[in-house]
Amino acid sequence: MRDVSEPTGPGIKATAKYILQFLQHPIQQIAHLPNWSWKHLIWTQVLCAMISGFIAGLTKPGFFSILAGVVVTPFVATMMVSVLTAFLYYYFQVFEKRTVPAQRIFTLSVFASIPFFILQIGSSLLPPITLIGFAFSTMLIAVGLNENFQMDKRRAVRLSIGLFAVVLLVWAANKISISRLDRAASQPAIPSEQE
Repeated sequence: MRDVSEPTGPGIKATAKYILQFLQHPIQQIAHLPNWSWKHLIWTQVLCAMISGFIAGLTKPGFFSILAGVVVTPFVATMMVSVLTAFLYYYFQVFEKRTVPAQRIFTLSVFASIPFFILQIGSSLLPPITLIGFAFSTMLIAVGLNENFQMDKRRAVRLSIGLFAVVLLVWAANKISISRLDRAASQPAIPSEQE
């Protein structure tokens, strides 16, 4: 008899219970990913990002920061997880010389991103906390690649460190750019000479 829960995934209560178990033991749980449908995974991703964005919006005063957290964060998060999934999918084809199911990689990406979203809540108060969240996520990616896809542990760790290094460089460049813009905006305009 066919398992009805496999194509659609578990209900809301079972999903919440699984995520709580995951949060209690992320290293153990990332080694045993659930077999949820694309639709269920996407909804899980969007809701986790939405909750994170909403709570992060509460740390900044203003209606628009909450609205941005609820609307923009899920979109950006889903794009980020999708890009990570595509990167890992093609990494396996090019460097590991094998094809792995994209849905399993997406599942790994969704669950590995959960610590990032939790720590992202405090990023407006302490910006480097974003990097700590991503460090946890890349650690989970390394464990997940090794346990779920039998990737060599050293290669999985090297790949995860490489991903973290790219994010660190992008984060640092973004902070430098924002700092320059803030300094330029705070300087008074120099009046032009009139002849």
